[in-house]
Amino acid sequence: MSNTRLCTVLMKLIFAQAKYYNKKLFSNQTKHCGESSGWRSLDLSAQLGYPLALEIQGWHSSKPFSWRSVGDGVVVAESRFLQAPGLPLDILCTQDNALEQGIPVELVSLGDNVPFMRYALYQACACLPAARQLAQDSPLLLILTLDWAQRLNIEQTELAVRLSEKRARLLEMIGLPGSASLARLLSRIPLTPITSWQLDSVRKCLQHPDALALLRHLARPNLNHLWFLNRFPDPWPKLLEMIEQDAPLHEIVWLQRMVEDIQRLAPNAPQLYRVNDTQALQQLHDDLVERFNALSQVNRAAALALQYGDYPEEPISGNADIVALENWDALLAEGKRMHHCIGSYESQVGARQVFVYHMQEPEALTIALTSQGGKWGLQEARGYCNALPSEASLAAIQRWLTAYY
Repeated sequence: MSNTRLCTVLMKLIFAQAKYYNKKLFSNQTKHCGESSGWRSLDLSAQLGYPLALEIQGWHSSKPFSWRSVGDGVVVAESRFLQAPGLPLDILCTQDNALEQGIPVELVSLGDNVPFMRYALYQACACLPAARQLAQDSPLLLILTLDWAQRLNIEQTELAVRLSEKRARLLEMIGLPGSASLARLLSRIPLTPITSWQLDSVRKCLQHPDALALLRHLARPNLNHLWFLNRFPDPWPKLLEMIEQDAPLHEIVWLQRMVEDIQRLAPNAPQLYRVNDTQALQQLHDDLVERFNALSQVNRAAALALQYGDYPEEPISGNADIVALENWDALLAEGKRMHHCIGSYESQVGARQVFVYHMQEPEALTIALTSQGGKWGLQEARGYCNALPSEASLAAIQRWLTAYY
């Protein structure tokens, strides 16, 4: 077991231990009468240093995926509905293969996409036929519903009633627009790997009418569209169609930055809205960068000085390899030298929101810092023609920032 997972177990079971010793002060403590049918036991005494076992039921048990902790013959903690134990389910399954016996393959696949909610998913589908049906018809709606039920400690009988409602009514109960059209949209969005923070973004996105209007007109909406809409609130259909279902997050961030660069270089440029793919988007970006950097550097620097005043002083001292840009002329020269559009960041630099440095070793990079919670942190680092930095360069930047703070 890894240290991280062991810490999770210890935190959970230290709380259980406190409850255990409190219970021993009273005469009405619950006695444990040995393992009964369906309970599987995992002894944690060696890891904790005192007698404690975690007992859990499997898919075919009378109370699927209920659990309890037992110490010295006393039940010290019992689970609520949808409450996972301190140990991740994948560890429990490797300890006792009987736990995963009988779980339908489609639910295992669904659980792989939402590991943070695997336990609640299995328990809800094992206990409630309506949850099992929703897992087939609209898995994203089921995950949103279980997330809501966990946060509010909804009991099994109440969740059964809620799941029997019409989908529009269910959406309204979990805090989303209660419409049949949204229910249909959710059933069209496949559940792909997602983290808990991304699920929060999905929920926020689904509460915005403008975002829903765009999503309804997409032939194949996916979770990446919802995540992108939270980062970039004013997209258009052709832009969303460039985002594939299996696109990694760094590609979506790249797409956002490319569009923002183009809009900064050529505000309201009509050609942006006619672009159909990422290759054409890249070409448009590069053409605009070349045109911007070809402008008179001297005249442009003088205009920026008139518009924004003196160039801001560096917020963090550089070092032998990382040098702060010192004036407007240097900012424009950096973009021309590195063949990217850092020169178009003048309004953010002038507002003291962004400060720019040039790295010389281990490779030539442009570094943009932004204020983050009272400190200056890395916004982005790019090489020649927006090339991504190496791991060695990122490590050097991190060492520089850490040494300052």
